[in-house]
Amino acid sequence: MGSTRPPSDVRVGDFVYLDGVYRRVRDMRSAGTAAHRVLIFAGREPWVMRKARTTYRSIDFR
Repeated sequence: MGSTRPPSDVRVGDFVYLDGVYRRVRDMRSAGTAAHRVLIFAGREPWVMRKARTTYRSIDFR
């Protein structure tokens, strides 16, 4: 189940819906403020997340 998360709550490994597919976040960078993140994906140019979006996260069984 997806959750709406602000850019400050997105993690490497989360999935974000872009360009008609869910893309896994491989890395991220600060965009100068906690309200924005530059998300890095495989096979796509970096993308600036500026607002909350639905993301999916793998279940962590710790």
